Amino acid sequence: MKRHTTMLACAALVAVLLSGCGTPEPAASPAAPAGSAAAVPSGSADTSANTPADPQTDFPQGEKYIALTFDDGPTGNEGGCTERLLDGLKERDAHATFFLCGYRVEDFHSMMDRYLAEGHEVGNHTTDHIRLDIETTDGGYEQISSNQEQIASCTGEAPTLMRPVGGAYNDAVLASMKQLGLPVILWNVDTLDWKYHDDADMVRQRIIDHAADGVIVLEHDLYEATVDGALAAIDELQEQGYAFVTVSELAQLKGVTLEPGKVYTGFTPEDVVVDHGANFS
Repeated sequence: MKRHTTMLACAALVAVLLSGCGTPEPAASPAAPAGSAAAVPSGSADTSANTPADPQTDFPQGEKYIALTFDDGPTGNEGGCTERLLDGLKERDAHATFFLCGYRVEDFHSMMDRYLAEGHEVGNHTTDHIRLDIETTDGGYEQISSNQEQIASCTGEAPTLMRPVGGAYNDAVLASMKQLGLPVILWNVDTLDWKYHDDADMVRQRIIDHAADGVIVLEHDLYEATVDGALAAIDELQEQGYAFVTVSELAQLKGVTLEPGKVYTGFTPEDVVVDHGANFS
């Protein structure tokens, strides 16, 4: 008992002596749970979340901007309309947005690796080119989601925009697109190439006559005349200070955040955003 008491006294004395020997090491912080952010040391601020991403600046530069869009492609493989158009756009440092149909991607996919690599944008134009407002019961969900997978399998990225066939939509279509996370992109300049397939000068003239900062132009890379007319219009309008960009680039330039399930016809002061209602139905 005496020995035990002596040992306790010695231990207490050592503890007292050690208590004055410098500052003890701080206790280790408990490990952060899996999936959580690591703790930030006191006195230092984690500013990474507040640092804005650098704005995109690698698109064509000009005084005014236009988004050319091409529906219903791709057309042909090597030597086809789409290849000719891509070659012409590359020569002119012009970007465009291509709204692709799944069944045509399946048939004509040899150009698919060029779209994103050359600065263009790929959008979704349904799998089977059908009217979503009157030919589907799910607001086009299946037609668009299956084409998302088809396009992603060829490009490595799923589209972030869609365009309904004929520009037709209703509340069910907008609800499905909101669920899929896709803005609905229409147009405010129609070249009428879908009606007059062989008139390259009409395509050129309609683009030039309706050119304005912020417009979206509807075309189809199905026709040789469209390719010829579009490239001729680019040549003329570039001399007037226009640059040709994708729809998403144009939205960024105009300070517009594209929202899923909403409809955009263009980015001029006259354009409005639609988030409900029906078009053509």
